[in-house]
Amino acid sequence: MTHTRIMTVTLCAAVLAACGSKPVQPPATVSNSQTFMASGMAAYNDNRYTEARSFFGRAFMEYRSVDDQEHEADALTDLADAGLQQGDVNSARDQIRQARAVLANHPLPEVAARLTLLEAYADLLDRNPTDAATALDGLLSDAAAPADIKRAALFARAQAAFDAKAADAPQWLAKLGKPEGDLEQARLDRLQALTDSAKAPALYADALHHYQATYYRPGIAATHEEWGTLLMAQQDWKGARDHLQRGLDIRLWMNDATRSARIFDALQQVDTALGDAATAAQDAKWSDYLKHGGDTTKTPYSGSSN
Repeated sequence: MTHTRIMTVTLCAAVLAACGSKPVQPPATVSNSQTFMASGMAAYNDNRYTEARSFFGRAFMEYRSVDDQEHEADALTDLADAGLQQGDVNSARDQIRQARAVLANHPLPEVAARLTLLEAYADLLDRNPTDAATALDGLLSDAAAPADIKRAALFARAQAAFDAKAADAPQWLAKLGKPEGDLEQARLDRLQALTDSAKAPALYADALHHYQATYYRPGIAATHEEWGTLLMAQQDWKGARDHLQRGLDIRLWMNDATRSARIFDALQQVDTALGDAATAAQDAKWSDYLKHGGDTTKTPYSGSSN
């Protein structure tokens, strides 16, 4: 009798333990959106922005399907960020507007600060440093803005000052202080190169070293573009062409039509100076193609990741 009772109790305990340890499966919407966001961030961190945008877009639709507005704002912000990395200002601005509409009913200060930073990046890409500086000044004076957002805003503000050829550009550069990590060091090198053309080659070489150490393709491309622009001003046409071409290869890989078109414009000037009229005509052709919505994967040199 005792034996039977002990066995019964043991069996019940085992059943209860099994019930207690059974994992609870989240609804498909939750697991799908989390998977899409994680996959999007992994692609973003590898500079595969077309893929990242696809995942962020799928996550956004999952969130919207259940009226999860807080996470809709997150997905829209990530979409805008990835779009700007590809030079797609129009899509990014539309997604920023949608995210701000969500925030009107669901205030999220950190997301709002990031959206302001993205708007400033869009202005810089549109070659409008004045509006970028105005947005960044407001962000830098916002005591509630997260420290990492403010740090990024400070670098962007220094860039805006140099783009505007403002007299206080060196002062903004000085405010950056000691860089933290490879990416900040590389960004500082590039800004410092704008102040001293004699030291610029060494600074650009150092920037490339730091960007390549982290496999950060946008930075590598930007450094080649800026170095090429400097060499154009010095009429070192062969050197300029080498750096511009290397930058173009990366921009095309990232499916960045806007910046690729601008490099083709610069290459047209370089090839004309080198006396290569046929190649200069091709540069102009491909620039016009991309400016009118052409596919980066159809251009020469393209090695797209997507």
